[in-house]
Amino acid sequence: MQQEESNYRFQVNLQGMIELLSGHLYSSPRVYLRELLQNGTDAIRARIQHDPDYEGQISIEVFSSGDGHHTLIFEDDGIGLSEAEVHTFLAIIGESSKRRAEMRDSDFIGRFGIGLLSCFVVSDEIVLITRSIHSDVAIEWRGKPDGTYLLRRLEGEFSPGTRIYLRSKLGFEEYFERSTVRDLCRQYGGMLPFPISLSDGMKSEIINAVKPPWLLPDWQHTAAPEAVLEHGRQLFGENFIDYIPLRSEIGDVSGIAFILPHRASIAAKTQHQVYLKGMLLSEHVENILPDWAFFVKCMINTNDLMPTASREEFYEDAKLAQVRESLGNCLRDYLVYLAEHDLPRLHKLIAIHFLSIKALAVQDDQLYRLFIKWLPFETSQGRLTMEQILELNTEIRFTSSLDEFRQISRVTAAQSMCVINGGYVFDTELILRLPQFFPQYEIVRINPLDITESFEELTIAELQSALAFLRTADLVLQPFGCKAEIKKYLPLELPALYSTSEEATFMRSVERTQEQTNPLFASILESLSQAFGMQTPHGQLCFNYHNPVIAKLVRSDNTALQGKAVEMIYVQALLMGHHPLNQQEMRLLNNGLLHLIELGMR
Repeated sequence: MQQEESNYRFQVNLQGMIELLSGHLYSSPRVYLRELLQNGTDAIRARIQHDPDYEGQISIEVFSSGDGHHTLIFEDDGIGLSEAEVHTFLAIIGESSKRRAEMRDSDFIGRFGIGLLSCFVVSDEIVLITRSIHSDVAIEWRGKPDGTYLLRRLEGEFSPGTRIYLRSKLGFEEYFERSTVRDLCRQYGGMLPFPISLSDGMKSEIINAVKPPWLLPDWQHTAAPEAVLEHGRQLFGENFIDYIPLRSEIGDVSGIAFILPHRASIAAKTQHQVYLKGMLLSEHVENILPDWAFFVKCMINTNDLMPTASREEFYEDAKLAQVRESLGNCLRDYLVYLAEHDLPRLHKLIAIHFLSIKALAVQDDQLYRLFIKWLPFETSQGRLTMEQILELNTEIRFTSSLDEFRQISRVTAAQSMCVINGGYVFDTELILRLPQFFPQYEIVRINPLDITESFEELTIAELQSALAFLRTADLVLQPFGCKAEIKKYLPLELPALYSTSEEATFMRSVERTQEQTNPLFASILESLSQAFGMQTPHGQLCFNYHNPVIAKLVRSDNTALQGKAVEMIYVQALLMGHHPLNQQEMRLLNNGLLHLIELGMR
């Protein structure tokens, strides 16, 4: 037997919707004013579509009543709403008056038909009086947060447009104070094309009378650079070193990027101030520029990107990706211009923001060719540009990790060997790409064991005199997975060099973690080590035969003294190579210091 089916409608709890808006969709009650500005601006734009010569405006009035409450009156002289439109667009959540078929939806900021509900966050009632340009009748709409509303026709003469009355809820009075309203209007609507006036009954002012320099016609040729930088300083509180005009036909984006006067962390997300059709979208937009552009802060306006429902960021779609690439090209073209026409300014920029340029050069062949010679690298001979490195060497040596570089930097410097530290982000990638552009150079990766193998060997007589010392040193170092070597090398003041492989360094870190963690996790690490066939790490402690201390130890016949000295030299070599000490090595250090103190007291 076939069962009957019934259709039901979803029921919307408006009070629950308001709680959702205030607690989750919108970041702050402050956005109620942004939503009012947005609706007013859209209404004026809609009227301009019917009358292209029309010039609209927005007026706001705030005042306090005797009972401590505050009232805000928001008025626009836009297209207004008819009675049918009031029922459709104010009573149906999700319906937007900007969806009317005869209008271009891209001309408007609002898209979701829920903006007016944000006023319930700060007020227990919304009173709206409106008259459409297509009607001679004015309508009064009173909405309550319980989902009910009253509607009546008004008698008398009313100009087309919309007027909204809000009375502050208990605890939300601050959002209706003149100073707060002024600041919010400047923040959200400072770039809107229509004048916004604010009055408290005694004093009136135009909030957005002064426009940023980059909004003026032909501003790149007429605005003074000092004025543009001063605007950036007032906006972001930074003394920027330069600025870059931004433009993208895709998304109809324009703006300006200010170059930071200090080095920015590559891990930090740079946040930009972004506007949608002149209305502030957010001061914390992160995804409008490429990741490598962390050396600028931007002020951007777009007329054709899709905002999210909260209108505080953009949808991550194909158009946004194209805009991001286009704005990245603006920054890239600026750097190319400096490289070709303004080297002093380029060198100043590189000195601060070389990480951003390295990130860009990794991805772009033209920029690699332009900038690689001027980019700085840490080497065993100090901080050098790649141009200086190429002038001094035909073989470009580098280490791939910071730990390896620390182990060998002093030794290679003493031997006038230039080794680049490739352990920093992007450096190894840049070094490995050198032969593509400079085929005459050979790239050689160096590890600490390679360096020790290049040291001068002892003669047979010297080796025979050091055999007893080497046997003692091997016995002392055996518990630490280390073997002893002795060779001749510079600098003379370095008694020994500890070197190891990447695998051994990893195993040292595993063993140190096992010591510091709980028994369960330590057993898991032990099992993993056995499963992957990891062996006990073997390092090498290469003693310097030229060092005066080592020379005395080699000649000494006091085995106990040799053993204690080897222990202390081993720990010293670990510390000089920036190797963290495990528990056994820490005890060795403590016992050695205690032994020296006891000898001194005797």
